Amino acid sequence: MNLIGGTLTVLSSSDPSKVGRSGKVLLETANTLVIQSGLRSIAVEKKGASFLLGTGATVSGADIAGRLQDRLGRALR
Repeated sequence: MNLIGGTLTVLSSSDPSKVGRSGKVLLETANTLVIQSGLRSIAVEKKGASFLLGTGATVSGADIAGRLQDRLGRALR
């Protein structure tokens, strides 16, 4: 699942200041998502967070932890 370019909302996070932030995903690393929230871009750690995707699906940060290519390999097993 490629998240870059999609929209998401942070439902929960280990950093309470990130909860409720929403925007377009600009960058995805193994441990973080960078989203454009208003005029600012913010990094949200995947672990310890949950997200509401623009499609309406809820996803745990632990489920999307790691690089995209590693997650694709896990899904095929």
